[in-house]
Amino acid sequence: MADKINGYGGGGVDISTTRLRAIERGENAGQSRKPASASASASADDVQLTHTATSLKQIETRLASIPDVDRARVEAVRQRVESGTWKMDANRIADRLMRFERDLA
Repeated sequence: MADKINGYGGGGVDISTTRLRAIERGENAGQSRKPASASASASADDVQLTHTATSLKQIETRLASIPDVDRARVEAVRQRVESGTWKMDANRIADRLMRFERDLA
């Protein structure tokens, strides 16, 4: 038995093994304990995604198309380093590292 989640991606999500394990452990509140074979013959449930879930999927798709590296910025820094015009401020780097460490804590 495979339960399909409609409206997300091209295929469904198979949650049958998780459901069967929950039934075997008696975790379905309000339902009698059924053997795995009885559960497999039950009809599939349909799940409709909310507008928020659909929007999140669209945002995820758009984010996947954005490159991880800003090549123009990398090239600008490379040119400044090669020409010797890039100045490194050790105090500024140390301050940002400390801020980053504080934010992680």
